[in-house]
Parts: sequence; structure tokens; C-alpha cells
Amino acid sequence: MDKLIKAWFIITLITFVLFKLGETMTADYTQPAGEGNPYVLVLLVGWPFVLLFMWITVRLAWRTVASVHRLARIGLVMGSLVMAGVGLYINVGQAASLRAGIRASENEAYASGWNQFTNIIYANQLTFFVLTVSCMALGVALSFVSRKQTNEERLN
Repeated sequence: MDKLIKAWFIITLITFVLFKLGETMTADYTQPAGEGNPYVLVLLVGWPFVLLFMWITVRLAWRTVASVHRLARIGLVMGSLVMAGVGLYINVGQAASLRAGIRASENEAYASGWNQFTNIIYANQLTFFVLTVSCMALGVALSFVSRKQTNEERLN
């Protein structure tokens, strides 16, 4: 379990940096349109880290919460879903505000889809938060599934 926590910490840092790059590589919509979306290159390199982050987060939550009382697990699942919902609601509000700003600028044609002006909608701290909490909720939900423990798990 100790190795899993260390791996999760390292992968979380890498994944957070990938999401933060989404914010820093987003062009200001008041500027003229550029030659493309450089953040796509980050996504091409970084998607395996995001998938690994999701898998480790689900597995860590599953293993950690499996020993908690069943009623507490229900509370954890519900709390995680509420937190993910709040993060998603805030993100949708910010996305609508950004799209309204783009529509009012000279780059009106870029108001829809994923482009150099809208990276921040899809890759920001709130998206990272929603992803993290959703993976934790899935891991907690999976902890309701009974499974046999291996000798290695009993020792940890």
C-alpha cells in the first residue's frame, strides 16, 4: 500500500502539471487567433499519465475504504458525488462566461469546440478536481464489492 501511495503522489503531481499547462497554454481571446492549439502536444504526451492517475486513484480509494463501515462508505460516495457536482457546476459557469467573452471579441468563430481559446474550459484545476473526486467516488463504490484478499494484501 505504501508503494501505491508514493506512486499516486508522483502521478498526481504530473497530472496536475498537465492540467495547469492547459491554463497557461490557453491564448487570451482578446489576441488575434494563432496558428493552432499547442496544448494538443501536451495532451499527446500526457494522456497515459492521466489514465494512470485515474486507475491508481480508483484503486487507492478502493483499498483504503474497503475496511470502513458500510454506512460510512455510503456517506463517502454521496459526499464525493456532491463535491464532483459542485465542481462541475462551477466549471460550467466559468465555461459559459468564457464563451460569452469569446463571442463578444473578434474571435467569435472560436466560441465553440476545443481550440486555443477554450483549453481552459477543458483543462483547469476544477476539471482536475472533478476527475479526482469522481475517481475516488468510483473507488469507494467498488469497495462495496466483496473480494477475497490475497496474502500480500493481508500483510499490508
